[in-house]
Amino acid sequence: MITCSSCATINWKRLAIAIPITAIVNMFILYALFMNPISQNVIFSDSLGQSPKLVAVWTTLEPVPQITSLLPALLITPVIFSFFFAVLYDSIPGHGKIKKGFAYGIILWGTIAMFFELFTPLGLFGEPLYLLAYELALWFIGLVTVSLVISAIYIRK
Repeated sequence: MITCSSCATINWKRLAIAIPITAIVNMFILYALFMNPISQNVIFSDSLGQSPKLVAVWTTLEPVPQITSLLPALLITPVIFSFFFAVLYDSIPGHGKIKKGFAYGIILWGTIAMFFELFTPLGLFGEPLYLLAYELALWFIGLVTVSLVISAIYIRK
């Protein structure tokens, strides 16, 4: 049987408040960062040397990703982010909500965004490094913002 020694110190009420708010913020901020016309023109730009494979996956290969197909990831990952923030709270560097939230955002960015961007756009599709850097910057803004929201809401028991 698996036990969670830090589960006794989790403030479940605050976590229950943080999860839906974080999910909404996550959905809106990542959608706003990646799906706005400027980002779309940069990310899918032939003139900037974007990989035709990456463009095809997002625009022509069936099934073409739709917002509805992205919603599960945009809504479920904040549940996981919030839960692990609560479980790892004492281990997250920094004192105070801003420092802890920023540190957690960097942790998420370094593990989730870096892996995804290096594996899929770069490794599988051959995306140019400067476009990869642009996307990683968007991920950084998004994940740090979401982490700051989690940190602002969640209070240890």
